[in-house]
Amino acid sequence: MKDNFSEINVIPLVDIMLVLITIVLVTANFMVKGIIPVNLPEANAENPSIKESLQIDMTKEGNLYLNGVQVPIEDLPEMLAFKDKNTPVLISADKQATIQPFVSAVEAIKDSGFTKVSIQTER
Repeated sequence: MKDNFSEINVIPLVDIMLVLITIVLVTANFMVKGIIPVNLPEANAENPSIKESLQIDMTKEGNLYLNGVQVPIEDLPEMLAFKDKNTPVLISADKQATIQPFVSAVEAIKDSGFTKVSIQTER
């Protein structure tokens, strides 16, 4: 007795493809948006393209991140002390963040000797 396949069952193939597509879409979403959720304010000026910079993110709760690592605002000057002062600093602050942590971060950057400071906005 010889069994002949008259049909190919494609349901397992479709299931696997849907799982792979889901994984790719979820991963791509995190890569595009970044890890730290920051709702940027809007501005008319264009953002300069910066290749190597220090990234400072501030959430609406006032949490501060330096290159993706959470740092207390008090430790920011110490963390910036050993960085090259000619390195551009890019600040991304949530538009709903309170102003005091933002001002404290800008003062720490200024006191550390950085002169190339930009604020990231949405266009």
